Amino acid sequence: MKNQTEYQEAKSTLKNAADYAKSKYQTDKPAIRMEINDTADWLCKELRLSEYHRGLLSNYACKLHPKG
Repeated sequence: MKNQTEYQEAKSTLKNAADYAKSKYQTDKPAIRMEINDTADWLCKELRLSEYHRGLLSNYACKLHPKG
């Protein structure tokens, strides 16, 4: 079985957090964005991700934001 890197774990955790935020704040797009961004920031600090991986996770967080 292949072990996940810290970045892959962070990405998976962020996806789960985004799904939860979208179900919790169904129509409040700013709250969803804030929840996703706060989680991404926390993961970067907690896992001590490199600048490169911070950038990747930040870009992924933007893709998870609700449209519109």
